[in-house]
Amino acid sequence: MNSILKAENKMIGDVCFVGEPDENGEIEIGYGTYEEFRGQGYMTEAVACIIGWAKSQENVKSIFAQTAKDNPASFEILERNHFEKVGEVENVFNWRLVF
Repeated sequence: MNSILKAENKMIGDVCFVGEPDENGEIEIGYGTYEEFRGQGYMTEAVACIIGWAKSQENVKSIFAQTAKDNPASFEILERNHFEKVGEVENVFNWRLVF
């Protein structure tokens, strides 16, 4: 799904589900903000919207995401949306939001 800045009718980034929910009802999200739109709160809002939609699906119980350890802006998006860091591997943090 593309994130659109309505006032200017411009794409500001992408947010998506990575596959179907697993057997535990967990779904993974991925997202990215185009450089000129970073730091303005757009992706925080877009992730909040996708969380709202996911919560309305009875087969989705949690959302998983990963961020690069050297990308604090990306994990701030998740922290602002109440994700908790649940682990790490090499250069990646793992995050989860359970409803």
